[in-house]
Amino acid sequence: MTSTHGAQFHGSIHGSQIAIGNHDVSQRQYVTGESRSDDGLAEAVGALLAALEHLGLRAEEETGVRQDAEAALEEAARQEPDVGRLRRLLGRIQAALVPIAAGAAAGAATGVTSGTAQLAQTVLTDLQQALP
Repeated sequence: MTSTHGAQFHGSIHGSQIAIGNHDVSQRQYVTGESRSDDGLAEAVGALLAALEHLGLRAEEETGVRQDAEAALEEAARQEPDVGRLRRLLGRIQAALVPIAAGAAAGAATGVTSGTAQLAQTVLTDLQQALP
């Protein structure tokens, strides 16, 4: 019989500091400018752009999301990105995708397939995790 009392981790723990079974713990974490989270943001926005035509947005919504995504990529690539601007851009993108992600619950009445809803949900989750 295997013991299940040990630590279990589900998902990424990259960059985490973990102490188990210790009485006195002192931890420090140093983050350098080279370990920027912009890569995660760029990946999430890139995935959004790749999935955009499959999300079933109306033409004007798709154009707006594409413009906001491209502006977010440009802002994130700056030496000192404006975090407020990034959050506004990503917030507008999220506002356009939430109804699609929720569409699976509404079913066929909305015309959103479960695959499209799942894709939108995945993109939303990636963007949320990449937010600065």
